[in-house]
This record gives sequence, C-alpha cells and structure tokens, in this order.
Amino acid sequence: MSDISISFPLWMIAWFLLGQAAPLLTIATAGLVVALVLSRNSDRAGRRRWLKLSLVIVGGAWLGGISFWAAGLVDQISSDVYRAQHHYRLSKSTAFAGLEIPSGSWVSVDDEGSLYGIETDHETAVSIDGALWRGDISLIPASSRSVSNRGVVKSATLAADSVIQGIPCRAGMLVEFSEYSGDLQHCTLTQRTVAAAEIADAQGRKITAKLACAAGLEIRFRTFGDRLLEGCVLAEAAKVGSVGCAAGKEIVLSGDGLTTCTLASRQWVGPFDLAAETSVGFTQGHLDRFEMSPSSTPVSVSSLDLPPGTAVRLCDRAWELGWLLVPEESHVTIAGVKLTGRMNFDCGKFEYGALFEDTLLNGRRLPRGAGVSHQDLFLPSSR
Repeated sequence: MSDISISFPLWMIAWFLLGQAAPLLTIATAGLVVALVLSRNSDRAGRRRWLKLSLVIVGGAWLGGISFWAAGLVDQISSDVYRAQHHYRLSKSTAFAGLEIPSGSWVSVDDEGSLYGIETDHETAVSIDGALWRGDISLIPASSRSVSNRGVVKSATLAADSVIQGIPCRAGMLVEFSEYSGDLQHCTLTQRTVAAAEIADAQGRKITAKLACAAGLEIRFRTFGDRLLEGCVLAEAAKVGSVGCAAGKEIVLSGDGLTTCTLASRQWVGPFDLAAETSVGFTQGHLDRFEMSPSSTPVSVSSLDLPPGTAVRLCDRAWELGWLLVPEESHVTIAGVKLTGRMNFDCGKFEYGALFEDTLLNGRRLPRGAGVSHQDLFLPSSR
C-alpha cells in the first residue's frame, strides 16, 4: 500500500465543489432574478426581502463557481501561450547556437531561449556533434553544459551509422549520453568492439581489462570518472577475475566488479560446483544468486539437492538459502514433503512454499500448489 497522500485546503475543496455546481447555480440564480423582477410591483415586502437574501447567497455561490472555471480558462490560455512560445515549428531553416535546424522541424526552448529539444520527420536529419540524428532529439540543458562536455546531445536516434567517441554505433537505434559530461552511455554496435572494463582480479584487487562486445547488440557504459563498460553481450569467452564468462551471453559490471554473467564451463564459484550456462550474480564480489541451466546436475545448498533450472538467492553474505524458484515440473524434498515453485528461507531455514503434489499433511489432504509453512512441515504430527 502506498504512503503517498495529497491533501487540499478546505477553501480549495469548496471552490472546486462550487465549480461543479455552477450549472445548477446558474439556473437557480436566473430563477431568483426572474422571481424578483416579477414581484417588484407586489405588496408582499417580506417575500421580496426573502428573494433578495436568497439572490445574494445563491448569486455569491454562482460567482464563486464561475470564477473557478474562469481561473481554469485563464490557466489554459496561459499554458497554450507558453507552449506556443517555447515549442513551435520552424517555417524556414534556422540556426540555434551553431546548429542548423531544417525547415519543418519542431523545436523546444527554455525561458532563456536556449534550445533543448528538436523533433524532425523520418526523412530529415540534423548534424550535431559530428553525427546525423533524426526524430526526437533531446539536448543537454544549457544549465548542465560545461566546456569539458564532449557534446550537447542527451539522447537521439542516429540517421546513419557513426563512430561516436570511438564506439561504432548503428543507425536507427537510440543513443544516450551523460547529461553531466556528454560521455556516451548507450548505443547499438555495428561491429565487434573492445571496451575497457573495471574488474576484480583473483585476489580481489581492481584492475582494468579489455572485453570484446558482440556486433548488432547494445553496449552500455558507466560514466562516473573514466568511461568504463557497464554491460554488453560478450563476443567471446572472457575470464573476469576467477570467473569464466560465456560468449554470446550478457555480462554486467559495476564499480564493485562483475555483477552478472553466464558461466562458460563447469567451475567452482564460492563453495558451489556449477555447470556451464549457469547464470551467476554478485554483490560486491560475493556470489549472491545463480540460476541453474536446464542441463545442470543437481547442486546442494543448505543440505537440499536443487534440480536443474532452479533459481537461487543466497542469504546476505552467507552460503545459505534466501529463496528458491524451482521449475513447476521439478521439486525439492523438505522434511519428507515435496515442494515446488517459490520457497522462502531464513538463511537456510525453510519458512514457506507450495506443495508439488497432493499430500496428506497433519491429517488433512492438501492439493498440489497449496501453501505450507515451517510449522506445517515440522509439527510432530505432520506425517
């Protein structure tokens, strides 16, 4: 449940309600005016005083309701005027801060008149930072630019294949840059590319290594300080510290080194003998998750033999189970009971999960998929 709440002052709520009641108040006010006019020659002074008092009250409420809609209309007009002044279509080719923007393009400018967005059609390209771009082109805001920036584009789609900051990027795909430095953060490669990555060696020391990324797929960089590889699909198998990562699979890195990869061959990772094609994940260099391949041999964790295809999350900084996700056609056995699907553990101690098959438990026959807890399995009468 969300903790977010929005509250309005009472006067604003009352004003809104008067605005919603404006049509009825209009009819009531008009009726009172007509009644007051028709009674002007009447001798019934009391009735006229009542009509006048009612007209003052209802008419005041009517003015409040009308003012609500009038304020909304003024705000809408102001918004339309602002948009017309800050987002408009060019009737002729125009230069903005050294950029030649073709006729028919839409441009967006800030309050100081600085360009921050361009929108072209699919047949028109704009040359910026030595490359051709088309479609929605987002520029780094003028307030965030500095002389050290490597460019002004924040994100855009390439109109032609280009080498951007030494990286060969494919046309027709989105390219993104850091708002603070202009460094390339993301594009799709046109060819095999070798990129610098920060990894931990077998002794845990940080070193810089070269990793080859596959053509035709995305490459991502982190740009805090030096530009370093954050993720791509490996073009060839690579040794990252003590872990052998497979070609054709995604690798993800962070400031702490390797975060995710798929094993190239059977190997020991921590205390576990893991098969080739097992996806492994690390936090600060410590194995904290893995997903076994369908062809894997069983792996023992917290005294449980896990079947192929099982996804495992380990307890924080420990080699015990945090949770499991077992394929529905497979199972693990806990206290003589077969379980499947999602199972939660408290650092190796079973908490809850679901039955793999119809099971007689504590004198009750429970169907496949029924949820069971630690208490259900470990009561003396649970057989």
